[in-house]
Amino acid sequence: MTVHGVGIDIVCLPRIRALVDRYGEQFENRWFDPSELAQTGDPAVCLARSFAVKEAVWKALRIESIRHLAWRDIVATDHDGSIEVLLSGAVKSVAESHAVTAITAQALVRNDLVIATAIAEI
Repeated sequence: MTVHGVGIDIVCLPRIRALVDRYGEQFENRWFDPSELAQTGDPAVCLARSFAVKEAVWKALRIESIRHLAWRDIVATDHDGSIEVLLSGAVKSVAESHAVTAITAQALVRNDLVIATAIAEI
């Protein structure tokens, strides 16, 4: 395994709860894929986990510009503690242009924080 990049992100759970409460579907539909919205459990925790993983993946891919890239092109879902990351659209094209073959991600929820890491491999 050769590492292309490593990303880490920390999300404050109350911030995500406040965004969901204030903007509801507008926030959810801008940032999240339907499969992320369908996750079971506390919705704010699930969205905070996905949000943190998306940010960590973004950093691991070493994406410098957000133009023409959609956050919904990174899908992070939790399957019994194992994070699955799927890329599509322009983000997938960026990963392919860097010869990224796999992305491994993990997320940890502790108190009011979600900490996520991602490793992009070539």
